[in-house]
Amino acid sequence: MANSKGVMAKDTIIYMLAKGIEGVVGIVTMSVMTYLLASDQMGYYSTVNIAITTIGMVAIQWLVQSVLRYINKYDIEGRHSEFYSTVFYAWLRVNLSVVLAAVIIALIVRLGFGGMEGLALSLGFKNTEAVRSFTEVYNSRVFTCGVLWFVTYNTAQLMISMLAAVREAKLNLLLSMITVCGRLIFMVIFCKLWTSRIEWIFLSYFITDAIVSVIGMKRLKILYYIKSGGSSKDILRELKAYGMPLMGNQLATSILNQSDVYIITIMLSAGAAGVYKANYSLISTAFTLLNASVMRGCYPTILRAWSEGKKDDVQRLLNEAVRMYMLVAIPAVAGVFAVSDSAAYTLFESQYVEGHGVMFWVALGMMFLGLTEYSIKHWELNSNTKAIFRRSLIGGAVNVGLNLILIKTTGSYMIAAVTTFIGFFVYFVLARFGTRKHLKWKIQPKRFIKILSSALVMIGVIELLKTILPDSKICLAIFIICGIIVYGAMLVITGEVKDELAFIKNKFKQN
Repeated sequence: MANSKGVMAKDTIIYMLAKGIEGVVGIVTMSVMTYLLASDQMGYYSTVNIAITTIGMVAIQWLVQSVLRYINKYDIEGRHSEFYSTVFYAWLRVNLSVVLAAVIIALIVRLGFGGMEGLALSLGFKNTEAVRSFTEVYNSRVFTCGVLWFVTYNTAQLMISMLAAVREAKLNLLLSMITVCGRLIFMVIFCKLWTSRIEWIFLSYFITDAIVSVIGMKRLKILYYIKSGGSSKDILRELKAYGMPLMGNQLATSILNQSDVYIITIMLSAGAAGVYKANYSLISTAFTLLNASVMRGCYPTILRAWSEGKKDDVQRLLNEAVRMYMLVAIPAVAGVFAVSDSAAYTLFESQYVEGHGVMFWVALGMMFLGLTEYSIKHWELNSNTKAIFRRSLIGGAVNVGLNLILIKTTGSYMIAAVTTFIGFFVYFVLARFGTRKHLKWKIQPKRFIKILSSALVMIGVIELLKTILPDSKICLAIFIICGIIVYGAMLVITGEVKDELAFIKNKFKQN
């Protein structure tokens, strides 16, 4: 058990380093995008990006989640060839189907109706100016780059999931750096060479994810294991039974995360959606990375213990995983509360700064989404993914319903951030109470108080520094670094991280 905790802690530290780098570069990328793109372009980019990632969730995330759940099982049984062949042919069918559907739709629109304008006329619309404007933004270049990125995006997601499941943490660190740095570099190069267009962003994503996919395939030796006719119908049924309800869960979570952008665009404007999305993405991306780093560091060890029938160890490991998550999530929310105004002012072009209030509510909501991931582990481990889907659907419906009512009523995109938090919180409460009689995580109150009090002291120090120092990129870095140092020092003083410090010392002694 102690060894499992050590493995979990080591993997989590590596993933946190990877996601930390990814987060920093992601912040730089979002900052650069606000200077490359006008707010309405940012809004259009967001709608395309959301559409592609949502289609990816519907089409392929069931397979990504199933692979993460079952790869260790078939590794223990020595059925590598059957498993990888099944996964490959499922991936191939999904991508061929989506690409074929996209091509058919494009041909019907272009040839059958003479373009979107012709389609509008054939349906009885007299004023086609809106349709003409639509086709100018979402043109054939955007469509082509989007389809290409869809293929490499879902392939990279599958490779990263497999690598995480087999505990290739160091390689995932490298791939994280390739992903975020490659996207930023290619995006800047393309936009500088051919002016700022949203299609160049998706082209940069396509190239970078293709590189990540190839590296992942070579490391896992997937092509070696894949055999013609080696696919197993029984394995595919098992993967579908587990993953299909999670596909609905991913879609519902996407609704919680993304539907507000479309509603703001329709009810307010693309510019308002762009401002909202820039501030939202800065935080949601960082928290998604944070949640993933802890989960990828902990979940494979928990799965391994479950596959080996060590149920008591699973409960203890889950409790430890939640504590590790709290150690980083609570100060992250506190930090966003303290520096959101400075971050927006120093990182974004001026028209985006007014939306900085979005950041805190998004951070709070994303923290509860992370806690929900641990609350649903009982259902995941027992393959009862339908229970997860039902609760996530309710959370998504609450968010959409509140947005439809309140955004128009208030005339402000700020309310969408609050409803996002409410939707995530509802999902968390439903999951927490749904599993309370089974595999329920616990954290000792005194440990929670130590973490929370350390975060509050950190806020106090940052607020003091803000009264002394002006807003600038250097000062923002000082706020963040000083906050991390103060928080870490408080954890050491309170004794909350004494076990982790002892583990690190032992590692140094062994080396």
